[in-house]
Amino acid sequence: MGIGNIFKAFQPKDKVFFVLFEKVAATLTQMSKEFHEGLMDFDINDDTMLKNMSDYEHKLDDLTHEIFVQLGENFITPFDREDISHLASGLDDIADYMYASAKYIYLYKTPLDPAYTEFSLLIYKSCVEIQTAMNNLKDFKNPKGVKESCIKINSYENIADDVLSQAIVKLFETNDAINVIKIKSVLEYLEIVTDKAEDVANTMDSIVIKYA
Repeated sequence: MGIGNIFKAFQPKDKVFFVLFEKVAATLTQMSKEFHEGLMDFDINDDTMLKNMSDYEHKLDDLTHEIFVQLGENFITPFDREDISHLASGLDDIADYMYASAKYIYLYKTPLDPAYTEFSLLIYKSCVEIQTAMNNLKDFKNPKGVKESCIKINSYENIADDVLSQAIVKLFETNDAINVIKIKSVLEYLEIVTDKAEDVANTMDSIVIKYA
């Protein structure tokens, strides 16, 4: 390897990583928006929303894979390698659990619980804030903006906890054992999505504390 190529290998790849993370965040926002809209106008006989969720999940898998490829190929990164790994995995988890939620809603074929759309709206709002935070995280240009988005995401997760508790109480009042099992499972998947969003927020907050 020539001396020029050696120096090139050690050059920071800030743009590569930030561009990929911004793509992931934007795709998650699109995915969560379609998920929410799909539940607002839900038709169990039309699986278009489920197919779209699957497509988004595969697209995000590819982007996550590319982040890890770049992590393996580059010696110098814009922030700690472990933080990049945690951030990439956390974002991928949001997509995975969102897709799982959609899948089980279709598989179980139960009446939609009103809490589903409450969750999907919280998930969408969380993803919007993740995208905003990711844009502000680039080059550490707006640490305060990142923190503000992280606080909002944490508040959405707290609301989601309350939504889950109230929905389960109402669910048990129906005395329909089969539907209780099915709907409770979906509700828990939806709540996990907000947990994963909070994990991402905590990772971004940690990065800002370390490097901004």
